[in-house]
Amino acid sequence: MPPGSGCERCGTDGICVPLLLIALAAADIEAQTTSSGHALRIVAEEIGYGVGGGIAAGLFVSALVVFCRRHRLIAGSWLQVIPVAAAALAYGVAVALGGSGFIAAFVAGALFGALVPHESEEAARLPEEVGDLLGGVTLFMFGAVLLGPALERLSWQVGVYAVLSLTIVRMVPVALAMLGSRARPATVAFLGWFGPRGLASIVFAVISVQSAHLPQAETILTAAYCTVGLSVLAHGVSAAPLADLYARWYAARHRRPEMESLPVPGHRLRGHFAATAAP
Repeated sequence: MPPGSGCERCGTDGICVPLLLIALAAADIEAQTTSSGHALRIVAEEIGYGVGGGIAAGLFVSALVVFCRRHRLIAGSWLQVIPVAAAALAYGVAVALGGSGFIAAFVAGALFGALVPHESEEAARLPEEVGDLLGGVTLFMFGAVLLGPALERLSWQVGVYAVLSLTIVRMVPVALAMLGSRARPATVAFLGWFGPRGLASIVFAVISVQSAHLPQAETILTAAYCTVGLSVLAHGVSAAPLADLYARWYAARHRRPEMESLPVPGHRLRGHFAATAAP
């Protein structure tokens, strides 16, 4: 939702949903499970109603917040509930119309952050904490319910794909996106390894099965779940040692790299760091 919130950190996931829907429609047409006209209509409805529902919810909630703050009708603590309610409203409106709730929530959050930036920043703490909590619950349920059956269907082809997905498929696009940033190879490699998270892959896999009628649905789920499971293991084990290695690499530079030394604008400290930095 607002800038800096857990929902906004998944902004690229919201942007990817329309591309995923288009790819699924193309796959359905190629597999001859639906007609081209029907597939295009579904994509148009998912994206169109999703964007429309997000705009409606974002405008409504932004106007409501402006009115309430101007007349002192809402305290700062209750303001933090607004983004969560707005995301639920946008999702519900879009789904009721036949659109994508994920697109609607993303659009509503972007609009809310643009129209009321000060209030959205003030309201960011609860969505961040709820997002982190739900992310942890999702991964817990994934490991407890989904990963076991996927491992039973694991094949060497799926294993090779999982390794490639965490390396070449994942790191090369990050390197291409970093062209022109003047980032050092160590930084590009670090971002490529840790940058994109696999939590959205679980959601995308479920969307793929629900929205498409592909004969390879079980293979898609198996590949996605095994890749996410490998990501949790590999990135979890390597997080502390590689972060320490990168910090020592940066500290050892006699001339600090230009890109790596730039301050992060608008970064809000959280948890222990926020407590220790407070006056």
